[in-house]
Amino acid sequence: MFENEFNGKVVVISGGSRGIGFAAVKGFLANGAKVCFLSHYEETGAKALAALKEINPDYEVMTKAIDLCDFKAAQELYKEVIAKWGRIDVLINNAGVDSNTWLTRLKQSEWDAVCNVNQKAVFNMSKYAIDYLKKTKGCIINTASVAGIYSSPAGMPYPATKAAVIAMTKSMAYSFAPNGVRVNCIAPGVVDTDMVASMPKFARDTVNNSIPMKRFGEPEDIANAMMFLASSAASYITGACLQVDGGFRPTNLIN
Repeated sequence: MFENEFNGKVVVISGGSRGIGFAAVKGFLANGAKVCFLSHYEETGAKALAALKEINPDYEVMTKAIDLCDFKAAQELYKEVIAKWGRIDVLINNAGVDSNTWLTRLKQSEWDAVCNVNQKAVFNMSKYAIDYLKKTKGCIINTASVAGIYSSPAGMPYPATKAAVIAMTKSMAYSFAPNGVRVNCIAPGVVDTDMVASMPKFARDTVNNSIPMKRFGEPEDIANAMMFLASSAASYITGACLQVDGGFRPTNLIN
């Protein structure tokens, strides 16, 4: 689909060791990119790296475990990528965490943890990537959620932070379009990742039946959308929020 599209391009992906992020790492590598993917734990990154090398030992790929909210760690990461490959073309802010705790039981620490990963990390990673992306006329792709558009029946931090990601995307797109940097986001629906796989069967069936296309999204569905937004086919798209959700709306669950 994207044959030769990313040859020579360098992509940085947070939350890249599993799920949607790992599918994106595989997709970009398969289409010629050099990829640095980030994980929360060194062991999960190492496991993902080993799996990638089994697919193709010649892939140009590296992994790092950093605190995405640490501005010094972000700066050092980009310096390391530049020293290794000389450029950065695409930043994908994909790392995210969820919380279904009801508001009256929600602890301040839980609120802060979700806001840090889902919102502050996007700010931090984008802030220090911009100067490099200006040089390559590159792009940023943020992972939002349909919950950020329509909210969700339970849990407030997740939809709140994903709505913030959408607003941040539009603000960055407006700010950096004159520099040739495009910024877009993707709003996935329900995707068949580890979290969904752990749901009881009755819950999976209930959610599945609420999706008009009658199936969960696959990580590759979201990864393909990321590659589209990073490709030359999307060269006139910025400030967009692309819903990749099979028609799912969180409110379908309570109708």
